Amino acid sequence: MEWIFAFSAFAVAALCLSGFVRLRRRLRRRRRQIQHEDVLKQVCSARQEGRPTTVSEIGGRLGLAPGAMLTLIEELETSDFLRSRGGILEATESGERLGLQILRGHRFWERFLADEAQQPLERLHGLAERAEHRLGAGQIEALSDHLGHPRLDPHGDVIPTKSGEFPEQDRTPLTDWPFDQPAVVVHVEDEPGQALKEALRAGLHPGAVLRIIGKDIKGVICETSEGLQSITPAVAAQIDVRGARDDEALSPAPTTLADLGIGDRAEVVGLKDGCSGLMRRRLLDLGFTPGAKIAVVLSNVGDEAHAYRIRNTLIALRREQAEKVLVSDIETAAMQEPPKERPTP
Repeated sequence: MEWIFAFSAFAVAALCLSGFVRLRRRLRRRRRQIQHEDVLKQVCSARQEGRPTTVSEIGGRLGLAPGAMLTLIEELETSDFLRSRGGILEATESGERLGLQILRGHRFWERFLADEAQQPLERLHGLAERAEHRLGAGQIEALSDHLGHPRLDPHGDVIPTKSGEFPEQDRTPLTDWPFDQPAVVVHVEDEPGQALKEALRAGLHPGAVLRIIGKDIKGVICETSEGLQSITPAVAAQIDVRGARDDEALSPAPTTLADLGIGDRAEVVGLKDGCSGLMRRRLLDLGFTPGAKIAVVLSNVGDEAHAYRIRNTLIALRREQAEKVLVSDIETAAMQEPPKERPTP
């Protein structure tokens, strides 16, 4: 009997090992397929932007060593997805078709996350990177229909048509824009992520109106609806603008909850356009909706957070959260003081 149990245990172990080996092979093939698709997507994106694509440039974007990148290129050339001419990479017809599918899936999914899921702009790229390889051609077309066939993704990148055409876009790098000419941000590059965060922190998101008032080696100084903003040349190079129309004037900075002092009262107008995702849902759930009356009650020792009375509830918000809430009809504490009685003679 013992040999039967031993043989059974050995058979089970062999089956498990065999299954594990097959799983590892499938995962390895899947990772390789994703890397191939990433390369083709980068080649198609470069064609849209009118820039040549080299092995080192794509390797840098994908974080791959030169040796690993060269192996990928050779595999894609063998599969007739890619060809190299004078060091410049070009997609074949089949490579272009697959690269466009991944690129369209990425940008449509970013649009879906921004419009439907209310995800913040800085999170879209990472989420779409994971989803783009799971979307089939039919799913991408269904997503396009659902979204109303948008022309641009949330960062301002053009979404190619099904036939592979890239509609023209009027845009100029912010670093090349002249002084004192009103402009509108039409595109903010999503890579590297830190540059995107710096641009958004300065209020320079697609649709923002600005005017350049100064340039030096340290950066570009812009006047925006958020006030004066100084951004480094590296960040400015990631931003593209176009000329502002007559109805796109630079508006004064809106008043936010963070501008109020202790004892001030106001009415909530709404939330900033850049407020999205979990923060937007949390503020709405807490009652920060248009028309709500609010009063500043107290602050902590470092003045980093304030307590607000809204809808008969005391709510504590950090400054970065309060800056997302737009207010009007401000009644300062001084305005609320009752008039002093004159002493009777």
